Amino acid sequence: MLELRDYLLLTDADARGQWLSLLRRVAVPVGKKQEPFVPIETLLCFGLGLVGHPNASGKVNIRESDPTTIKLAMLANRSPGSLALKLANLDGRRANGAKHEQLLWNALTASSDLNDYLHLYSVIIRAARAVGLDEARLPDFLGWESNSMETVLGADRVSSSALRESIEEKLRGWIDGHPGEDPIETERAMIGSARVGQKQFARRVLENGGFGCVFCGLGLRQNEMPPSRMLIASHIKAWRHSESAERLDVANGLAACPTHDAGFDGHLFTISPTMEVVLGTALASAAVADPIVNRNFGPGGLSPVLLLSESAIRPGASYMEWHRSRTS
Repeated sequence: MLELRDYLLLTDADARGQWLSLLRRVAVPVGKKQEPFVPIETLLCFGLGLVGHPNASGKVNIRESDPTTIKLAMLANRSPGSLALKLANLDGRRANGAKHEQLLWNALTASSDLNDYLHLYSVIIRAARAVGLDEARLPDFLGWESNSMETVLGADRVSSSALRESIEEKLRGWIDGHPGEDPIETERAMIGSARVGQKQFARRVLENGGFGCVFCGLGLRQNEMPPSRMLIASHIKAWRHSESAERLDVANGLAACPTHDAGFDGHLFTISPTMEVVLGTALASAAVADPIVNRNFGPGGLSPVLLLSESAIRPGASYMEWHRSRTS
């Protein structure tokens, strides 16, 4: 019987052995009992959830039609649907999930930057490459090898206290329906689901902006700059004022460097309906009077228009209107 430590204390040797066992696995006929998931499979299912899209109720999903999901299912001789069900076990949607699976979910989502999972994912990918699984057979779908994974996990700035407040009503409903049960682990699981949703949002926003600041063009990939904390997935309509669906809508997000994220979040400048960057009165005056402010927010620091590719999703009109109404 697997224990929590078999996942959280996964070593390179453990991961290599599990990959070799997967590669020897024979497909089980439909209707027959399937092989139990080994830790690297379960942990990769968690990772697939980070690049999925939340469903209507905000739950994390694995996209069964995604090429990476299909490749991983083929490696494990499973159906893509079985990977999706495993993720549902982890985040508590399926009542028949083993106890340690929700505990694993809570452990992996406990920190704001998911550092523990980042380490485990690196162990798994490194072991896969060591046994001959190249990018074509097992894509590095989170971007550990290119450093974009750290960029994404560090781009979400929603605080733990804000996440806790966002699930209070849902948690009260759960407590009312489960009198006498300890809600602590359920609360942690709900906060974890909200946190993963924000990581999904951050990834889509950064990808939409080409992993560069849409206000000044500061990019990471082309310059091989350190990824951590250099880009932020900024909400146009502030997170605390947004509904649940709005908080996860890529049209409500812009990739920004810390300086321009702070200026935008502080309503020092905004965006016109034609995607022009417009300084507020106070910032425009400061840019004229102060060379340092001008260097960061004048013509040499700010692009006159949002730097988005033609194929990128444009900011939502209602979100931009909300932001403009608060910028003077």
